[in-house]
Amino acid sequence: MAPIKTSEYEKVPVVETGENETNKIEEPTYGYGVRHVQSLIVFTSLLIGFIVRSQLGVTIVAMTYYIPINTDITSVDNTTLQTIPVNISNTDIGTVIENKPVNVTLDLDSINIAGNIYTDLLNNTIDEDIILELENSTSDENGIYKKYVWSKPIQETILTSFFLGYCLAQFFMSMIAQRWGGKIPLQIGLFVNGFASFVTPWCAFWGGWKAVCICRILQGISQGGFFPSIQTLLAQWIPPRERGRLSSFVYTGTTLGTVLGFQIGGILSASPWGWPSVFWGTGILCLLGFAMLTIFGAATPHEHKTISEEERVYITHTMNKYSKRKLMVPLKALKSRHTWAVFATHVGSSTAFVFIFMQFPSYIHYSLGVNVKDSGLFSSLPYVVSFFAAIFYGIASDFLTNRSIISVINARRFFNSLAQIGTAISLMALSYTKNVTLAIGLQVIVQATHVATHVGWMVNYIDLTANYSGALLAVGNTMMNMFSLILPVMVSNIVIDVANQSQWRVMFYLIAGFVLITNAIFVLFISTERQPWDDEDYQKTDSEYKEKKLEVFSTDIKKTEG
Repeated sequence: MAPIKTSEYEKVPVVETGENETNKIEEPTYGYGVRHVQSLIVFTSLLIGFIVRSQLGVTIVAMTYYIPINTDITSVDNTTLQTIPVNISNTDIGTVIENKPVNVTLDLDSINIAGNIYTDLLNNTIDEDIILELENSTSDENGIYKKYVWSKPIQETILTSFFLGYCLAQFFMSMIAQRWGGKIPLQIGLFVNGFASFVTPWCAFWGGWKAVCICRILQGISQGGFFPSIQTLLAQWIPPRERGRLSSFVYTGTTLGTVLGFQIGGILSASPWGWPSVFWGTGILCLLGFAMLTIFGAATPHEHKTISEEERVYITHTMNKYSKRKLMVPLKALKSRHTWAVFATHVGSSTAFVFIFMQFPSYIHYSLGVNVKDSGLFSSLPYVVSFFAAIFYGIASDFLTNRSIISVINARRFFNSLAQIGTAISLMALSYTKNVTLAIGLQVIVQATHVATHVGWMVNYIDLTANYSGALLAVGNTMMNMFSLILPVMVSNIVIDVANQSQWRVMFYLIAGFVLITNAIFVLFISTERQPWDDEDYQKTDSEYKEKKLEVFSTDIKKTEG
């Protein structure tokens, strides 16, 4: 019998890696424990962060006026100055409250100012001093409870300023999580968001919309560490067999936080305490979350003081070696097509989410004619459904993969495609209906399918790398936020008339096409195997393991020949 060449040995499937090797190991079991408590703490932190992030989409409606440009208010005489109805049109400075005229007290000079800004509004060349003068003449007597005269571009700037700060801090905060664990960036985020929320009403009164932007940028910077930190914490606390359901549960904090943010924004804005109470309430929530995380949270199972040894072993026995030695993502990670596949779908799905998150309340308010109170309810309904859908996807993913009904890689492909294709088709259909019930139904489908990404690209970062999952997610988030900063520019230039459904349709189609293309890239180039660049000792260990197996195989061949 001719000797077998080394190259032929390498073709023999004697080494099983990734999920196949893991499934052959008889794993210990452990029921409810500290890892579930930690998951709940991380979920609550994320939920509070998204309450702060989302409430402004509704609150800004309550804190701004919509100035009349379709009525000749310059003809109003002095006898009606105390009850001048501020009507609405599609070119706005501020926003109408519940589709009703807002009665304000103006003097004659202010009326002339308001009447003369019509042409400037159409040309988008309003003098900022005129706006400020009109603001001061209408509601300064209300102190921090005053309403502001802010144009649609100004409102978009305020809403987008959060993502500017969010984008700037992503990678830096991920390095903190990589070096010192995921707990510290979360603590920073909750504390800073609480402080900035609490002072926002005074900042708006003293510094106008620019001061509000500064507060939102500060909140965005501090929340830049949320997802990298959470990804790092999940990589340390959740064993592979529970990765789908517990990760999915934690990330439902984004959907439930959005629901509560919309509702809190609407309810508190309409309360006797006015719109400032929204910022005060969310500020207190952040500080309570900070205290909870500080007292009960831990970065890793090894750092937790009360976890049992049995649960610690159960969590860590199948996990790869975790190292805090490296602070930077290895260059090979950024050269890997598998990494860029995750980046692509990350950018596509998250850009769609941000678009829906920021623009859907305006769409149903202006294009479908839903008043702001109902807008908060309707905007929240899809997120309620998606909360339960996300939990279902997590359980289903673990069930299918743990029982080898479907491979991990195909599970990632399936659930990610469900999310992306469902989002794209629903968005395109949504742009053709004027029926409010049907529109909300389609929006429910958008959100209910979108959250399947929790067991798609989001958990795929952890599949590829435990050491750098947070840092790589930060890179993906940074790229995504660059696209998010472009979104308001696109909306402002495409949706000139916010009541024109055809203009909204163009935006919906652009987003849908982008989502489908990025998902195709993910499906083609995805991997669920741990990558060699994840740890400097991995390649060496893996090579030695293969050599040992090769020796055993060679010995068996010689015995057969003998």
